[in-house]
Amino acid sequence: MFLSSLRNKMGWMVDEMGKVSAMAQELKSPITSAEMLINSDHVLYMMIEHNSSPHFVIVGILKMGWKKLCLYNKAVGSCKETMVYCLMDFYIHESRQHKGYGKYLIDYMLRDMHLCAKNLAIEKPTKNLLQFMWKHFQLSKLVNQGNYFIIYEEFFDDTFNERSCNNYIGNGSLVSACTCQSSILGQPEIQTHRKTTGEIAQENAMYSELYYNPGINYVENQIKEVNAFQNVQQDRNPAKRDQIFHQNYLIQNMLNDNSI
Repeated sequence: MFLSSLRNKMGWMVDEMGKVSAMAQELKSPITSAEMLINSDHVLYMMIEHNSSPHFVIVGILKMGWKKLCLYNKAVGSCKETMVYCLMDFYIHESRQHKGYGKYLIDYMLRDMHLCAKNLAIEKPTKNLLQFMWKHFQLSKLVNQGNYFIIYEEFFDDTFNERSCNNYIGNGSLVSACTCQSSILGQPEIQTHRKTTGEIAQENAMYSELYYNPGINYVENQIKEVNAFQNVQQDRNPAKRDQIFHQNYLIQNMLNDNSI
């Protein structure tokens, strides 16, 4: 009963964050959901903030996955089939944008996988994401692959193919557990044991605890109540208003649920 309730809550949180991410990117439908994760080998990183123990809210998601892509290297004019780690969905709550959260989440994933930003492929990147990659990683020279993915020219600078194979096994799963400890603005980071999405979400999955420090402070303060409707009347964009409402709805539901 407890595991079923836990899975339902996890699924709900993933679904809601996927919806908000889709609205922010002006997509017709979400590209991240619990069902999609169960039926794939993708990995979802979730960034959380604590209000007061045991409450927490999700402030960002990052969906990654391995893809076998035929990559075109325009420097030599040839194509090569390669397993590449792909960024598929990336979203930081509007109230936490431009405060270092996105960079921290990407950096955590890169350390987890022992990769550099230039080693990634990006699926259907938005203008904001391309600007983000330039601002934080100085990557701007795109090589369009003609298959909804882009890579950067720097991708071909080193022996990425050898490194990627070391982190990937034939069934698409990541088998090495990773326990990372890092810091942002001098604050300790959560230590987690990350399993494959299938292990966590399937009915026969073992219970995976989230260990955390209730006093954690990611940026400047613990999460504060956000007036999500501030200046809504001045915002004439209906899609934007829907996104703001959905963000506030998600936060309030997680804060009000005593069992989360």
